[in-house]
Amino acid sequence: KRTNMGQSNALIDAVYDPSLGVGYVFAINLAATAVKLLVLLPSFPALRAREPQLLRALYAFGAPLMIAGLAGMVNETADRVILKYLLPDDFADSELGIYGACYKLAVLITLFIQAFRMGAEPFFFSHAKEKNSTATFARIMNIFVAVCMSAFLVVMLFLDLFKWFIPNPAFHEGLRVVPILMLANVFLGIYYNQSVWYKLTDRPRVGSTISLIGAAITIALLFALIPSLGYMGAAWTTLICYASMAVISYVWGQQHYPIPYDVTRILLYMSGAVVLWWGCEQVALEGMLKYAVRSIALLLFVAIAWRREGDALRLASK
Repeated sequence: KRTNMGQSNALIDAVYDPSLGVGYVFAINLAATAVKLLVLLPSFPALRAREPQLLRALYAFGAPLMIAGLAGMVNETADRVILKYLLPDDFADSELGIYGACYKLAVLITLFIQAFRMGAEPFFFSHAKEKNSTATFARIMNIFVAVCMSAFLVVMLFLDLFKWFIPNPAFHEGLRVVPILMLANVFLGIYYNQSVWYKLTDRPRVGSTISLIGAAITIALLFALIPSLGYMGAAWTTLICYASMAVISYVWGQQHYPIPYDVTRILLYMSGAVVLWWGCEQVALEGMLKYAVRSIALLLFVAIAWRREGDALRLASK
């Protein structure tokens, strides 16, 4: 009999059907989405049949974004779905468990990226018509990458502490995927940052096209790399996919809405953080001395980034 806090719960016993299992997760998400729709309905403009042009415009803008969202889900989840089916049955589940657990350590950058998207897109649209808007967008990219790589260093320099967010020590053997996945998420954030160009130029199909290219890269590389590399192949696939999407968006965007991104500075932030982390890994230190040296390395990177981007950050916050 099912119990709650050591006592029988009649309500749960009355409504819970064990045969549904994970289906409850989908039902709860469906209910949450339905509630959101009901709450937002009063804010929707009244669309009538005599407004076909508006309906067509909404469809032309929304359909490509929906396709991009679906392709994005493939890029985000296909590695964990396919991994199980491309490895031998005797250790596929353990590999998937290790990969899934270590994947969660990249969540720090993911959370920052999601928060950035919520605030950045309204900012981009509200400043698009300003005289120096493209220069502002480029400065924001510099700040974004500097913050992301600072987060990368926080996790990687103190990974022996962060790893205990994974309570099962048997999963710690997969920690080598963490830097790869964190860099992959940085590239994804760069791509989201760049997406301003096709939104401001009313080219939503570009977003769906790039996402579909990314999905094709993901599927192809997963089948090519997982059989020989296991979950490391899945991690490298994620990095290559998101890096490719960022490069494609940059090259394409410069042809239609040139933004003077400082590519050299961006690459220096990324490579500098990686080299700084790698260098600390090569120094055999233990105890408080180890954490002191790594803290100094982190503060050094943050200080350099702040010196270069501090003025731009203060300007953007006004």
